[in-house]
Amino acid sequence: MKKKMIYDSILNIIATSLPLIILQLIILPIIGTILGNSKYGLMVTLVSLTTLISLPLGNVLNNVRLLENENYQKNGLSGDFNVLLVNSIIINSILVIVGTLYYEDHPSFMNIILILGISCLSLVREYLIVSFRLSLNYKGILVNNIILGIGYLFGFLFFYMFGYWQLIYIVGTFFSLLYIIKKSNLLKEGFATTILFKKTSYKAVVLFSSTFMKTVLSYADKLILFPLLGPTAVSVYYSATVLSKLITRVITPVTSVMLSYLAKMQEFKMKHLVILMSLMTGIGIVGYFIIMAISEPMLYLLYPQWATESAQLISVTAATTVVDLISSIINPIILRFKNINWQLGISGSNLIITVLAVFIFYHLYGLLGFCIGMLISNIIKLIMMIFILLLNNGKVKKNESMIYE
Repeated sequence: MKKKMIYDSILNIIATSLPLIILQLIILPIIGTILGNSKYGLMVTLVSLTTLISLPLGNVLNNVRLLENENYQKNGLSGDFNVLLVNSIIINSILVIVGTLYYEDHPSFMNIILILGISCLSLVREYLIVSFRLSLNYKGILVNNIILGIGYLFGFLFFYMFGYWQLIYIVGTFFSLLYIIKKSNLLKEGFATTILFKKTSYKAVVLFSSTFMKTVLSYADKLILFPLLGPTAVSVYYSATVLSKLITRVITPVTSVMLSYLAKMQEFKMKHLVILMSLMTGIGIVGYFIIMAISEPMLYLLYPQWATESAQLISVTAATTVVDLISSIINPIILRFKNINWQLGISGSNLIITVLAVFIFYHLYGLLGFCIGMLISNIIKLIMMIFILLLNNGKVKKNESMIYE
């Protein structure tokens, strides 16, 4: 099982890397040059907005389905999740429209529709891809993400033809979604509810609240900077974090593989956690120096127009990435083996600490202080998560609240 998990993790990293490399290292730098500082900053902010809303909604349905699928099969039940999916799309649509109207001074009807399209397609894709995770079919995820990357390239051509950057994301996600729907039976379950609907909904709401707060901290940095310093500052900050964010998003799939396997386990020994933490810390330290070595030359290659300003932030943003990666490895273990309410506690307290740290250090040191505040909050979160795992004399057992009898 260990070899299979490592193999699947590698497959998932490759699968995630391909579309990200196409998007982050090829397409977006060209878009940045074409749009300029201000328009590109607005684009990054709106993409962050759609991700902030659609990712938690889709990811929660994905994880709850993964964790509870055994209960539905054991009881011979089918349903609930399509009802939750429709409700999620409605909530997503309302929030995205309101957010777009807030950030864009004079949004056209077409822009609103296109941004809404990005968000809704991403939400549905994020949920339905659980089909591959349920069967541990990471080759299917690899093929799907190759299609996603190809879709981004076609979307880039449409951008050149029609001038709407949103088409890059819409076409890419649409191509990917067509493949997933062809391979998945989840949408065929209909819109029936079962006796587990109430408990599943509760779990989804709790997990969404937690995931949303975590996603806020990952993407709302741009949303906060936009009204504070304007779109140009967003462009500078985004450029400074582009490599760190890329590495985070490439490594993060390991956590989804972990959760897929943890869902089938009954306990997790602390010695395994110590080994995992030691390994991740070592990788994190090496990764920090790699980021430091290649970020500046990459900045001047991809974003020469604001590279000098961005380079001043790299040492802090790289450290934040390393700490966040270690936390992301711990969280699936907490999610599987500890009470789900811990997710709310972690995310809620981290959100409060982040807001306080960011605003305090922002007023002291400006954009650099903003980055320092993010680093401090991430360190505190990591310490908190380790403490939670060490509760109950360090015994990490199956979370009984996950199972319905």
